[in-house]
Amino acid sequence: MAEITALGLDIDQGMVVKLNDRIYYGPDAIHVLALLSSRSGFFNRLNYWMFRSRHVSRVLYPVLRNCRNLLLKLLRKTKINNLELDNNDRF
Repeated sequence: MAEITALGLDIDQGMVVKLNDRIYYGPDAIHVLALLSSRSGFFNRLNYWMFRSRHVSRVLYPVLRNCRNLLLKLLRKTKINNLELDNNDRF
């Protein structure tokens, strides 16, 4: 977490994957996960199909992130706020 924060990556706004000492953030992270995952099961095949393309990942990721943020707001969840931003306690 310290490494992610030091890089200035806001985990409330994007997922992070570290693979072979390389950091992937946001749409790049979901793209890497799709390429690494198995193709067994409906969800895994759907995930691979949707995010195997870097371009499609960049288009779909913000939409899905906004849906996630809306759901967390409706559930009144607080942010992790790893960057310790002011007025950044709720979605």
